[in-house]
Amino acid sequence: MKIAYQLPLKSRGSTRVPNKNFRDLNGKPLCRWLVDELLAALPADADLWIDSEHERVMEFFSDVSDPRIRFHRRLEWFASDRANGNHLVNQFGLAHPEYDFFAQVYATAVTLRGDIVREAMDAFVARADRHDSMFLVTEETGWIWYQGRAVNYDPTTLDGLPRSQDAVYLKETTGLYAISREALFSTGCRVGRTPLLYTVPREYAFDIDTMEDFREAERLLARVEPSRTPETMRRAG
Repeated sequence: MKIAYQLPLKSRGSTRVPNKNFRDLNGKPLCRWLVDELLAALPADADLWIDSEHERVMEFFSDVSDPRIRFHRRLEWFASDRANGNHLVNQFGLAHPEYDFFAQVYATAVTLRGDIVREAMDAFVARADRHDSMFLVTEETGWIWYQGRAVNYDPTTLDGLPRSQDAVYLKETTGLYAISREALFSTGCRVGRTPLLYTVPREYAFDIDTMEDFREAERLLARVEPSRTPETMRRAG
């Protein structure tokens, strides 16, 4: 089985977090946290593709000699705000149809562990006869409203209010998505018709979208185990 791991990485800065992907985060660029995790955990035959509109992003991986890391140049349109995750995996898959599975990972998921990614992918591949795609979720509880309407309970009927602990819902972490080649080419999307929802603890679901998130990431990563600190990684290398 050939698996491609696509890591979308725009060369241009974010409006909410200036220079987000390449901003220093506790001693190394934000984009390196998850990449270093993946290179430490993924099997030798996995390919990790940095997907960007400009090859300048590879400067942040110039010290990495691992042959699994590669570069995919996307068209400029796919670096615009109009492009979503479906567009990104679709254009990547069409350019690299030789893979059996496509995994999409996001550098902003800085607390996501490489071993969690590998375990989730192993579970997906093992169940590929029943599931055509997979993504990470956390299990949450509470009352959800969307576009002015209650989603997981009925506030208009007497018995429509179950116990809060029974109001369970699953929330996408947005850190990892995976899909088979057949499902990708038939749907054009990163989630197929029979997805596997792989549950992970909330500590692995953090994602950086705002400056408040970035500051929280600084606090979270300051408490990580020694094996994940930049100094320990330099010594190990």
